[in-house]
Amino acid sequence: MDTLDAPPAYQKPNNLAGLGRRWGGQMIDVLVTYALFFVSVRLVDFLHIPGDAGALLAVGVPLAYYLFSDALPNGQSVGKKLLGMCVIDERSYLNCNIAQSFVRNITTPFLSIFDWIFIFFGSRKRLGDMLANTIVIRT
Repeated sequence: MDTLDAPPAYQKPNNLAGLGRRWGGQMIDVLVTYALFFVSVRLVDFLHIPGDAGALLAVGVPLAYYLFSDALPNGQSVGKKLLGMCVIDERSYLNCNIAQSFVRNITTPFLSIFDWIFIFFGSRKRLGDMLANTIVIRT
């Protein structure tokens, strides 16, 4: 095999988001999720949406934001947008897609502290990022 045909070696980007910035973005997104929950509950009450449909709306809206927020335009949730970060595919550098956002965020509620321990290593990737093949960079 000719060396010109070999895929380029992976290089870690030099603009990975720092720990403090990532934690701050996570906290902002948690606050946005709670705000969406309270607004959804009030909206369900105001519109008199009955029973299961109301509960589904009140829980579904904030849950959808939490799980899919990194697939918003430019791979930026509200917290990432405010703090100048974005989530991108580790290999292609394209913005995070819906499936990647789901995979990287579904791990957090179940593996919370354990998930974040991985961020202290050189790649600054938590377990959710490893599973979704994503990285968080400064914009």
